[in-house]
Amino acid sequence: MKKIFSILCAILLCTQLVVAQGKLVKGVVTSSEDGLPMIGVAIMDKQTMNGVTTNENGEFSIEVTARTKVLHVSYLGYKTKEVPVVGNNLSIQMEPDVVAIDEVMVVAYGTGKKSTFTGSATVVKKESLEKIRASNVTQALQGQSSGVQVLNNSGEPGADAKIMIRGIGSMNASSDPLYVVDGTAYNGYLNAINPADIESMTVLKDASATALYGSRAANGVVMITTRKGASEKGQINFRSTWGFASLAVDLPRELTPDEFSVLTWRSLYNGYKDWGYTEDESRNWASAYLTGEFGCNPYNVGSPVGTDGKMDPNAKLLYSGNWRDELFRSGLRQEYTIDFSGKSKKADYYLSAGYLNDKGVFSIQRFERYSTRASFNYSVNKWLKVGTNISLSHSVREGSASANTVWFLRTMPSVYPIYETNQTTGEYILDKNGNRIYDYGDYRKSWQGSNPLADDEYNNAPWTHDDVSNRSYFEITFMPGLKWRTNLSVDFYQYNYDGYVNSQYGYAAGYKGEAYKESDRNFAYTVNNLLTYEKTFGDHSLSVLLGQEAYSMQFKYLSASKRGFPFPGVEEIGSAAVMNSMNSYKDNYRLLSWLSRVEYDYKDRYYVSGSFRTDGSSRFHPDNRWGSFWSIGGSWRLSNEEFLKPYSGWLDNLKLKASYGAVGNDNLGTYYAYQGLYQTGMNNYTDPGVMVSRLANKDLKWESNMQLNVGLEFALFNKLSGSVEWFSRKSKDLLFSLPMAPSTGFSGIDRNIGDVKNHGVEFSLNYAAISNKNFKWSIDLNGTSYKNRITKLPQAEINSGVFKWREGESRYNFWGIEYAGVNKETGNDQYWKNIYETNEKGEKVVKERVLTDDYNEVTSDSQMKYLGDAIPALFGGVTNNFSYKGIDLSFMIYYSIGGKLYDSDYAQMMSYRTGYSMHPDMLKAWTPENTDAKFPRLSNAYANYLGTYTSKFLFNNSFARLRNVTLGYTVPKSFTSKYGINTLRLFVQGDNLITIGSAARRGTDPEQSISGTTDNRFPTTKSFSFGLQLNL
Repeated sequence: MKKIFSILCAILLCTQLVVAQGKLVKGVVTSSEDGLPMIGVAIMDKQTMNGVTTNENGEFSIEVTARTKVLHVSYLGYKTKEVPVVGNNLSIQMEPDVVAIDEVMVVAYGTGKKSTFTGSATVVKKESLEKIRASNVTQALQGQSSGVQVLNNSGEPGADAKIMIRGIGSMNASSDPLYVVDGTAYNGYLNAINPADIESMTVLKDASATALYGSRAANGVVMITTRKGASEKGQINFRSTWGFASLAVDLPRELTPDEFSVLTWRSLYNGYKDWGYTEDESRNWASAYLTGEFGCNPYNVGSPVGTDGKMDPNAKLLYSGNWRDELFRSGLRQEYTIDFSGKSKKADYYLSAGYLNDKGVFSIQRFERYSTRASFNYSVNKWLKVGTNISLSHSVREGSASANTVWFLRTMPSVYPIYETNQTTGEYILDKNGNRIYDYGDYRKSWQGSNPLADDEYNNAPWTHDDVSNRSYFEITFMPGLKWRTNLSVDFYQYNYDGYVNSQYGYAAGYKGEAYKESDRNFAYTVNNLLTYEKTFGDHSLSVLLGQEAYSMQFKYLSASKRGFPFPGVEEIGSAAVMNSMNSYKDNYRLLSWLSRVEYDYKDRYYVSGSFRTDGSSRFHPDNRWGSFWSIGGSWRLSNEEFLKPYSGWLDNLKLKASYGAVGNDNLGTYYAYQGLYQTGMNNYTDPGVMVSRLANKDLKWESNMQLNVGLEFALFNKLSGSVEWFSRKSKDLLFSLPMAPSTGFSGIDRNIGDVKNHGVEFSLNYAAISNKNFKWSIDLNGTSYKNRITKLPQAEINSGVFKWREGESRYNFWGIEYAGVNKETGNDQYWKNIYETNEKGEKVVKERVLTDDYNEVTSDSQMKYLGDAIPALFGGVTNNFSYKGIDLSFMIYYSIGGKLYDSDYAQMMSYRTGYSMHPDMLKAWTPENTDAKFPRLSNAYANYLGTYTSKFLFNNSFARLRNVTLGYTVPKSFTSKYGINTLRLFVQGDNLITIGSAARRGTDPEQSISGTTDNRFPTTKSFSFGLQLNL
């Protein structure tokens, strides 16, 4: 016992001696730019891994051991320094790191240094995100990252952008990326996330970066990191913006009533001639029947257009419909956010609240969001840390319940009034209260029963979203470098739609109104357990991650529609008499995963990483439920080699990297991919009916994605940095319907039998042209070019709308009839027709090509040809940032070069259809006096609209857009400090101010779907905003 006591005393004595050998080192950290103290600089003793941060005066104090020779000093945006411990008082000066080589970035299940990362990723910081006016976080990524194609194909308030990372990942399943919020996959409503709460967004693009997310990462990962307390001095931030919006690309000019009347007369005149009437008969009938073609007469004379095809000089307009002036408005947008944040040695906190009200450019639409977020992290003791991050959001989006407003405005003729009008005097008809009465146009030849302005007043169509999201964790440190972390995340949203079409006016008046209710409820949770080990020994550094994860999601859907309300003012579905439709279902999805990653670094020159994940998905049969996903990556930092040390004065970084791996895609559009499905509701009068709607296939599995990435990163003169990367993605086992014999009663059965490949090059450059105390100027440029090729199909070729899928060709190759212009003699459309002959081998070959006016002669598949690819040849963004003393200016241009656009919006306006307006280009249509016209003659008997599915409306879609301009002024501290204000910045910004391209001339927004087709989508808006940022 005495021996044991002696040993304990010796241990305690040694411990006291070791402690006694430690010392307290103090110091101050300043910036080399202006000599001012720096707050929040990290000071670390690598011997003990103890660290502190500087206070508001730039001061610090840290306990070090006798073995400590240097302190590791780092701060975001500045060069990391190794400062020798000489004496007890240090003076440290930090230099700006323009190229940010050692920047810490968020990666899968953790963080890592940019310099040691072997994968491909782009980080977009909050400073860049704040410059884009966006209600949805996805919209702010456009033009900010190479390899990422972002299409804001709807300007409707609150709409999501479409994001594609390195091409098209699937033919029939989803190509959307996985979204990860604060380390865990997000299953909520993206619009619920307030962009002001975001610290950074990281886009993971290759297998080395994404493989740890396994079967959900085939199309890349977008990681969203929210803000937390960062300053030891508590801070209050307030930001307010207020502005107006209009269309970024104006719709085609509306034809005046006179122009529409003349074009309609010309169509009737040509039609009568096509039907064999004489010249005089055709002219007379066209003039006589003109107002009958309208369904009304807005003029004071019986025949407003004379037999000469010109307006009668005596014709005076009694009424018209200025629909655009009534429906358009300068959409007011206002947004307010406030947050409180701070940190201490043991805890940090962040609290925020936000409000957004975006009324949109149409009077019938608006988007409103209330959001709040609370984050708290606390170190209970040296070995236990806990934290939670919760967000709440409530949003409302409203729009028309009964019409596509964009389509309506494009095609509604101005001869039709908005309000009911006396056909003789042109005066408005008033109700008993003296109010104008909306005209629903039962007499019209188009859009009968429609009036968007009336819909706004009488019909309701609100969508509401309520979202709750939580990320909580606890972390145990067993010893320096060895940690266990358990994360629990919960995402819940409730979506409700309450549609009501009134019982008195419009198309629903015939069945006394209709109410439609829809409700979606989604609840998902994720639990993961992560064990990490990090160790540096000599020239070697090792990092190991082991983990397990479980994910569960439940979705419920309910909808019902009823008609026949007893009287106006009653809108609830229970008050209606007749059930119109009813539906409900629920989906369940679970995923169980095991994951691991190993990273090794030798001498800060050679880096190797490998990751492995195995997933078990409930979407597949137990025999095919489990799949393995992996990656291996390596990089060589040449700039740290001895043979390049002589060039270290200008060569800041030079790194080669490569990675290869396999990831998956289980998002096949159904949660029951392998199961046979039955459809109910096929009932007779007494018994319920059931039919088989899909055959079972237990062999179905996820689509896999093999990815190869090779890249070069460089930084020169502490000014120029960038990267060039070549990538190849091969998607295998794609889901297709394999055709079956008609005698089976099924058209096909789902199989994993398709392959597609994307390969290309992307680049990014950053140049700090000028960087001194008073003036800074930096330029960012990025671009991406890739090719898409189908490498395997279940059959030789598949027709998919205006596309034809064939092996070796793009998924978005347009196929159709080649348009040959206007026949100068007849004014009709012309097409190229193939004349075939049989050669000596018995093969049919094209003998010659001839012109034909007859569309029916070129509709067979043998007359179709390749017309172009929707995928652009190059796209990206260029950003300039300037600052002079307190003034800052930035602008960003998004560009897209090449790629075809099939403009069906334009096509629907380029022919005569009874009761529909036309494009102003038709004023230049062919006539006997204008035989060189580019546009064919108008005729209600000549179906030139059949030429819609030809190259006639296929255009080059190159365009450039001034995405953002921001001008700001930061009030000098010498003034603001008198009032207790740290920072006060005033700014003005504009978004989507200028759009250049052929589509804009036609009145079509060039930002459409990835498929290069239009569908009367809501145009992108441009805006002007004013705002202020206040920091206390």
